[in-house]
Amino acid sequence: MLNKRLASCLAAAVFVFGGSGVLPVRGSMYSVSASAETYGDFNYEAVSGGVTITAYSGIGGKVSIPSKISGKKVVAISDNAFFQCDAITSVIIPDTVTSIGESAFMECDSMTSVTIPDSVKTIGVCAFSGCASLKSVKLPKNLQTVAEAAFSDCTALKTLTIQNSSTTFKYEAFIGCTSLKTVTIPASIVKIEDAAFGFCLDDSEDANYTKLSGFKIKCYMNSKAYVYAVENRLSYEVLDPETPDIIYGDEDEDTSGEETKLGDVNGDGSVDVTDIILIAADIKGARKLNETRRVRADVNYDGKINVTDIIMIAAHIKGKRILKKR
Repeated sequence: MLNKRLASCLAAAVFVFGGSGVLPVRGSMYSVSASAETYGDFNYEAVSGGVTITAYSGIGGKVSIPSKISGKKVVAISDNAFFQCDAITSVIIPDTVTSIGESAFMECDSMTSVTIPDSVKTIGVCAFSGCASLKSVKLPKNLQTVAEAAFSDCTALKTLTIQNSSTTFKYEAFIGCTSLKTVTIPASIVKIEDAAFGFCLDDSEDANYTKLSGFKIKCYMNSKAYVYAVENRLSYEVLDPETPDIIYGDEDEDTSGEETKLGDVNGDGSVDVTDIILIAADIKGARKLNETRRVRADVNYDGKINVTDIIMIAAHIKGKRILKKR
């Protein structure tokens, strides 16, 4: 039975094909647009900067996508272009491509490898979801976004290489990758959303998140990956243990003779997102605040640490409401 997330990916694919009156057939593809032209086994359309691959009709095996068609660069892989192409065993994407669309390679069940060039900046929703034979992935160094469920349920994936890039991993990006036991995440990563790594969905009607057994994140102190691991209570290894923990370091500060700084939870002299992270971790029970920090975090003076305090601090950071002592 498909879980809810995978079902939603399929629904999106059917919607795209259904909108043109054409449905995908397992093991083969049809053009999503009457205006598409043909080049060998590929259908394509003109877009800004070049052309985009819209469909594939070949026999499968090792597929190498051309870098140019009729003298124009292939700059994108469209939504659903290789959807359910079971016969494909490997794909090489040329270094002219900058984006991979939604469900572009979804459920290519026999695909064991894919070469994604450094030119790619975005990988779309469910782009490689359900590629159950995919064993390893090296993400591009210029990558900006890995969208929701992009590599979900790649159950054979054992090796993931994340280069030093300014990437955002959207929620559930690698959910259900049950063979992925260790991932090293650089300090340069911009954002990691809920259940991006280290989780799968259970089989209940509610499809709750459950942690993957034996999963570990290798990360750098004070990085987004470190925060993600701590807040989600995932096993982690800090790669630069000599670096001071300025986020969760919870030594009791000597505040004698010093005025308590409201909202400055970690006492670094400024009220910022780090203070919100600390409160969120306390609320989730991932890392409890010591008494000194609890006093600083309780900005509405109700004796509790909760979402209200986060909202007030966020408003203060944005300049919409200044925190004041009573």
